[in-house]
Amino acid sequence: MSSWFGPKAPSRVPTDTVAPLRFWDDAVLLKSLVVYSLARYDSLLDAEKLRSSLERLASIKGWKKLGARLRKNSKGEIEYHVPETFTAERPAIAFSHAKHDVAINAHPLASQLPRPNPTRPIIAGDPEIFTPLLKPEGAPTKIDDYLVQDRGQLGLHVVSFLDATLVILYYNHTSFDLMGWGALMTAWTHVLHGREDQVATPVGGDPGSDDFDSLSSLGTNPTEPHVLQKHLMQTAGLVGYGASNIIDLAFRGKENRIVCVPGAFIENLRTKILAELQAEATASGSSEKPFVTEADVLGAWWTKLAVTSLMKADSSRTVNLQYAASARKALGMSTDPAKDPYFSNLFTMLYTLLPASEIIQKPVSHLAREIRRSVVEQGTREQVEAYFALQRQAAGKMVPFFGDAGMHLMTLSNWGKADLYGHDFSPAAVSEDDAEKSQYPSYIQTTQLPFNFPEGFCVIGQDNAKNFWLYGFRIAGYWDKVETALRETDGL
Repeated sequence: MSSWFGPKAPSRVPTDTVAPLRFWDDAVLLKSLVVYSLARYDSLLDAEKLRSSLERLASIKGWKKLGARLRKNSKGEIEYHVPETFTAERPAIAFSHAKHDVAINAHPLASQLPRPNPTRPIIAGDPEIFTPLLKPEGAPTKIDDYLVQDRGQLGLHVVSFLDATLVILYYNHTSFDLMGWGALMTAWTHVLHGREDQVATPVGGDPGSDDFDSLSSLGTNPTEPHVLQKHLMQTAGLVGYGASNIIDLAFRGKENRIVCVPGAFIENLRTKILAELQAEATASGSSEKPFVTEADVLGAWWTKLAVTSLMKADSSRTVNLQYAASARKALGMSTDPAKDPYFSNLFTMLYTLLPASEIIQKPVSHLAREIRRSVVEQGTREQVEAYFALQRQAAGKMVPFFGDAGMHLMTLSNWGKADLYGHDFSPAAVSEDDAEKSQYPSYIQTTQLPFNFPEGFCVIGQDNAKNFWLYGFRIAGYWDKVETALRETDGL
């Protein structure tokens, strides 16, 4: 790509393998986002061992996409340019290392990294203030930065303290989704531990392979309509939604927060919810045993908290709970990051549409059940095909919108299945004592550049102390009521 006023892309290297992006990676929303993830390890790790093991992974069959360069062709389409061999001059991984000769708690910024409260849910901090720690100078903030630089898709930035290490990965969202991230972390950990024989080969292999994009026809032959087809928003509805929310979407600031919820709090809440649902079933004469997951409980609890803080109890405004979920299971693919991973984007949105009054006035068990109903109903192979049929018809492969022009949209995503807190980096520990103990992250956060979404949250995962960590985003000024409500929440 070249520009009259901006930097030009490096010259094409004749020996590079050139291949198109996978069909479902080449979407407007994904191309718009650069993801930065930070993981805190409470020991000093060897940055060179982290770099070399990740570089080694990128040279293994099926993982070379990590080092692929992104370029535009003459038609304006983005392609992979994969070096024949990764070298010091053209490494697979963009690497940087910052050293601080102080303990982490003596550093003015890193000392503020969020910590859990073992007795009650809390707002633990603002992830945005740590951007100077996690983003190295010159690192990309938009896809154009990848198009004009000779860098692979994945970057690694390590920040070392005397007693702790921050491991930051960053990538454009066209590279992979949450489950792909989990597969990457699993494979990297295997290499770090010297278990290369356990590194799974991703489905489709490397760019340029004959079956690299085997899911490109997904959604071309749906066998049934989407269950929410009648609520699908067409152009007029989308324009109306944009007009109704233009102030929030375009002009009002966004604020992000990290929320920590003790695992016992959610366990107790789930027990209560199941008891309520069982009592309802018994009263109605139903023999069906109720079931909700911890993710359903977290989603229902947070949604009720957020909606109650925004709207009146009798509000008839539609709330669209838009839940991102991997499509792998529905399509008969592996959901185990260690086995036959699909290392790309492959997710749908599951939708729960309810009036705000129903969310506010009814117990959280009602919303948890409705979320579970949506997951089961929309998570079949047939419904996934119907979803992708709608998405492939949309300009830029934008996700379908269901609801009405006046609705309140909330986006949810549960990252628990990627097990991001479950990767042991002990082989990289500098101290012999630390190397003899498992080294799992104690805190993980993500930041998406260059913009933030107006309302929603991600469940990042559950740490080894059983705390759930949430990354929430809201319109500026909306967090105060939530914080008040959390302070009034009963502890354990």
